[in-house]
Amino acid sequence: MHRESKGVELCRDDDGGAAMTFTLTRKQLYELVWSEPKQRLAAQIGISDVALAKHCRKLGIPVPERGYWNKLQAGKPVIRAQLPERDLVTINRVTISGELSDELRARLTSEPGNTGEEESIEVLAERLRNRLGKVAVPRDFSRAHRSIEALLRKDEKLREECAQRPYFWNKPRFDEPFERRRLRFLNGLFLAFEKVGARPWLRGNEARQLGVQLGDISLDFQLDEPSKLRLQRRPLARKAKNPQSLCLAITNTRTPTPGMVMDWQDEDGRPLEKQLVEIIVGMAVAGEQLHRQWLKELAEWERKRKEEERKEEIRRKADAEKRERERIATLEKARIDGLIRDAACWRDAANIREYVEAVRMAASTGDTINVEAWAEWALSEADKLDPVASGHAIERDDQTDRRSTPEAQTQRMENSGDPLDPRS
Repeated sequence: MHRESKGVELCRDDDGGAAMTFTLTRKQLYELVWSEPKQRLAAQIGISDVALAKHCRKLGIPVPERGYWNKLQAGKPVIRAQLPERDLVTINRVTISGELSDELRARLTSEPGNTGEEESIEVLAERLRNRLGKVAVPRDFSRAHRSIEALLRKDEKLREECAQRPYFWNKPRFDEPFERRRLRFLNGLFLAFEKVGARPWLRGNEARQLGVQLGDISLDFQLDEPSKLRLQRRPLARKAKNPQSLCLAITNTRTPTPGMVMDWQDEDGRPLEKQLVEIIVGMAVAGEQLHRQWLKELAEWERKRKEEERKEEIRRKADAEKRERERIATLEKARIDGLIRDAACWRDAANIREYVEAVRMAASTGDTINVEAWAEWALSEADKLDPVASGHAIERDDQTDRRSTPEAQTQRMENSGDPLDPRS
């Protein structure tokens, strides 16, 4: 599996809460550790100075020697150690649990985790080749890698069991010539990997699950007969001439780009043992190519995500503006409808008053008391109905105006929790 991490994110701490992490490149961490004493820098980030020093060792970053900052403060000459050049096995990114403040960000020459323009793979490969030097597969196991030594001890125990119990079913795994050769090559490969700081690993009693951490990249690979390899999405680059030949193949599921070398096998006069340097450098090159391919895909995914967010924001604003237009149209319609109703009520009130006057004029002298009582009630109802006399017309219009003001819209935004939601 091809595994990387990049960016700033939230992770879960031991208590199940959210903990902030951030990613820096090797150069960026170097810039920070040479900007102030590591105790103060670690405190700003929120980690111990021991943890900070561990990150620096892991990435091969030199740190100021003891007394450096006192000499600098006193105006004495000091030497700032240069950051060693990286190669294909150098870890180039680190994810740190803590917080990268704005002040610390300002000290960086690029965005956190962004390597900028990468050096050519050819240059990085040549540096690795020079650092690797001459390596060879040992003829025996007198110098065994600890993982290989553990398998040999298990085989020795099985051999003792078989000697005591002739029909014991669990036989040693690496007594057959092919398996013995396979284990010897694996031992040489692991020793060479560790020489340049890579971290190889294996799982299973037969060492069929293999992998190596090369800088920022983890590669899975198989070492076996060609017919036993389980490759996904691709065949071997060349068909094996000998079914018993030894073949090493990178098995990461990511589809390789054209020209990417992903497997090596015995050739006429050149068994895998004589290709050890080529294989180690080639695996590191393939890992870097896969890593850059992944970064390119990640950048494209991020671009699409941001574009989709931008489109969604446009849609959200358009929907909010549409709702606001509909709300204003509803208010305007309600205002007009209210105006029409008020005018009708005003006419009805006027009709009632005229009617009251007509009744008064038509009433006989003896009915004055009853007529006036009725007239008082009728005129009171007319006043209630009359929007002018009651003041309801102005009040209702004032309320409509207030609901349309920017202050009212701001209040609705605060109440809704959505800055673009016009609903109250």
